[in-house]
Amino acid sequence: MSNGLLDNMAPNAKRAVMVAFALAIVAVALYFFAVEPAKASLVREQKKLSDLQDKIAKTEMDLRGVKSTKERIDSIENELKEYEDVMLTPLLGSYAMRAKETIEPLILGAGLTDPRYAEEPFRALPVTNPAPRQLHKRAAIRVTAKGSYQSAVSFLMRLEKELPLVTLQTMDFVAAQSPTQQSIDFVLEWPAKGDLTRP
Repeated sequence: MSNGLLDNMAPNAKRAVMVAFALAIVAVALYFFAVEPAKASLVREQKKLSDLQDKIAKTEMDLRGVKSTKERIDSIENELKEYEDVMLTPLLGSYAMRAKETIEPLILGAGLTDPRYAEEPFRALPVTNPAPRQLHKRAAIRVTAKGSYQSAVSFLMRLEKELPLVTLQTMDFVAAQSPTQQSIDFVLEWPAKGDLTRP
């Protein structure tokens, strides 16, 4: 029937119908093979763009918070500094040497003489769950010196004023003939850093 329709047409009209039919086929092929994949690709790219815009917005929000976070960290570090300053750290690999450097002026200033220093077993401090990265302990240092009871009390008062986080674990006296030359044995405990639980 279509052949009959084309047979009755003028040659120019036949050519126009054939061109229109060919163009329709090309248009359909372009739609299915070019437009549809391009639309799907456009949807994917729009999703990527939306995700990137969300990420940029979150990053900008984080960057706006950096200043306040840095100020907060600085404030916390300043608060911790007073504790860090009194923590006992080893000197030449020895906690006793650091204790000597720190408290010898207080001992001699209180009138005690011949001070000697030795490390005692340390006590680990309790930890929370989960454990913090930095563990702490109580570093015990035995200090033996000679002097009077009043000199010992004077030393402890100076120690309390200068190093309030240092505690007295024990204090023993060994009587001597001279009341000013008694042997006095102190065990002092300092806060100190322990091991790390993770790198």
